[in-house]
Amino acid sequence: MSALERALRIGGLTGLAITGYAAYAQYAIRRFEHLDPMNAGAPGSYLDVDGTAIHYVEAGRGEDVVLIHGWNGSTFSFRYTIPELAQQYRVIAIDLMGYGYSARMPDADYSLTAQSEIVAQAMDRLGVTSAAVIGHSMGGAVATRLALRYPEWVSKLVLVDSVSVTETRRATRFGKLLRAVMPLGAPLLLHPYRARRRVFLSAVHDPGYLTPEVEEGYFKPMHMKGHLRSMGRQLTSRQSDELLSPSDITQPTLILWGEHDSWLRPEFGERLNALIPDSRLTLVPSAGHLPLGEQPDFCNREIVRFLQDGEALDEATLAAEAETAR
Repeated sequence: MSALERALRIGGLTGLAITGYAAYAQYAIRRFEHLDPMNAGAPGSYLDVDGTAIHYVEAGRGEDVVLIHGWNGSTFSFRYTIPELAQQYRVIAIDLMGYGYSARMPDADYSLTAQSEIVAQAMDRLGVTSAAVIGHSMGGAVATRLALRYPEWVSKLVLVDSVSVTETRRATRFGKLLRAVMPLGAPLLLHPYRARRRVFLSAVHDPGYLTPEVEEGYFKPMHMKGHLRSMGRQLTSRQSDELLSPSDITQPTLILWGEHDSWLRPEFGERLNALIPDSRLTLVPSAGHLPLGEQPDFCNREIVRFLQDGEALDEATLAAEAETAR
């Protein structure tokens, strides 16, 4: 057999292997994404926002507080925040499009701007005209855009380990390439339980936090039909987001940051604090990227204080409370 014939044979076998694996990957994705968001036991209610079913959880009475989760999060991310705030406020936690129990629209705009518009329309539908808005991680960028686009609707802002509005486009620089290879890599890198757990372990300070209940709460939405496809669209849609400046935020802002966050280091919080005119930064002790879950008592206490009066605590009091949380 000549060298050319061997090369052609190897090329043919390689092509067959790639085609076969691609077919398997699609099959594996269909098996993994076996849940319908509308029939998966959603804990809350639904709104129709321009033809998209948006899931939300509402509790309590009083002044309005809107909660926006982060990447691959959901209303579950606020399971400790909602009941505490609901004692004094009307709390509305929203699943962004493509997350939690909300719809995964195949050809929708998943940019942060579009997500902030969905939140604004949901607020309007629910009769919210002025609210304190709390955003975690990616949800912080959505909350910030909401505050900048609809300043009269956002009275106060709480950013928890927040993605910066000035940096989201950099994270999607290779969005088209990642979107193309995600379906091939998912069965090996995203779907296996150990792989998913490894990712979440990197987000927390204490591995013991990831109990079976917590894993179920975060992992279940990943089984919704169309989840991977919507994640791919998010990578490319965000490239169209206009770059905004945190220095234009006029609302009083509390920045909470896990002191051991390895996803977004505390320096990012310090940078936001320096840019936002009326802001203060509080580091959350013994917490990684998920401080609302890892240190709920500490975070709830700081949020309630901020919502009530917005006054900063003296350093001695903060140090004492941080020591108690450790």
